[in-house]
Amino acid sequence: MQENIINEQISQPKKSTLGHWVAIIIILVLLGVSALMNIGLIAMLAAENMGSDDSSSKYTEELIKGSGRKKVVCIEAFGVISLAKTSSGLFQEQGLATRIIKQIDEAEKDKNVIAILLLVDSPGGGVTASDIIYERLLKFKKSKEGRKVVALFRDVAASGGYYISAAADKIVAHRTTITGSIGVILSSINVKGLGDKIGVRDVTIKSGKYKDILNPFRDASPEELEMLQNVVNDLYNRFVSIVSRSRGMSVADVKKFANGSIFSAPHALTLGLIDEIGGFDSTVDLLKELTGTKKIKVVRYKRAMPFLEMLMSGMSVNPKIDLPFPNRWKSQSPGFKYLWQPEL
Repeated sequence: MQENIINEQISQPKKSTLGHWVAIIIILVLLGVSALMNIGLIAMLAAENMGSDDSSSKYTEELIKGSGRKKVVCIEAFGVISLAKTSSGLFQEQGLATRIIKQIDEAEKDKNVIAILLLVDSPGGGVTASDIIYERLLKFKKSKEGRKVVALFRDVAASGGYYISAAADKIVAHRTTITGSIGVILSSINVKGLGDKIGVRDVTIKSGKYKDILNPFRDASPEELEMLQNVVNDLYNRFVSIVSRSRGMSVADVKKFANGSIFSAPHALTLGLIDEIGGFDSTVDLLKELTGTKKIKVVRYKRAMPFLEMLMSGMSVNPKIDLPFPNRWKSQSPGFKYLWQPEL
């Protein structure tokens, strides 16, 4: 009996595993090819994303309201005005000032654009970034006869937010807008007392006595403070002269309230800082009046998100812990700013 069972087992043909191995090899090859293609595509897109300054990027238009051939481009100045890029995961986003300038460039090239509606919700920002936007808006108005700029203030249009709006032909503010804060600020932090207590000392090798001005581990000398104040005064005078020219006021009249004070929209109207209180629809009506055009369409520019950015947008890379310090303490160096800076 046992001999018969053994003979049966011997006589049964063995199942071949060759087909399985062939299938496994084919699958591995296909996975390898797919992985290589994906790696190559991601590398190509990453190189394109990191190497591009968006100078050749195409914008698409999103209709906000209206119709017709003549266009008003709505450009949003929301947030702190800066030329510096901000990092987000593996990507760097252009600063607000750069994005605004590129949209102005796009609007200027379009012969059907008759005006820019500048929506402002900003506490201000960098001195140079604000000045570049201001000058660029003036250039837009000169690029074609009849082109206009109107600014519409949202929650806050303070300091540099007002500075860039001074290029507008008219300024409209919502009734609840906070504006003003005309002035310049330079802030730093001094930890000399703390360093003395815990035994931390600064070692600085410098080529001149002013080279480490605002060193946080020592007190600023009277001469240094005077030097910095002179720079602040020069930048302040620039701001005042722009407001004076824009609003048709004397420099002396501007200086009466250009001390950093903030104002509600009704107060700003009495001072002559804005032209009227209103909203989006009334501002569009004002643009029609200024341009002499009854039928216009209001659009905003949108830029398609690059594929790699879209792919990685949901991923969090290298999360970091933010200590509860003011943002100005976290910057690598102090800077002169047209900025309303009320945070603790």
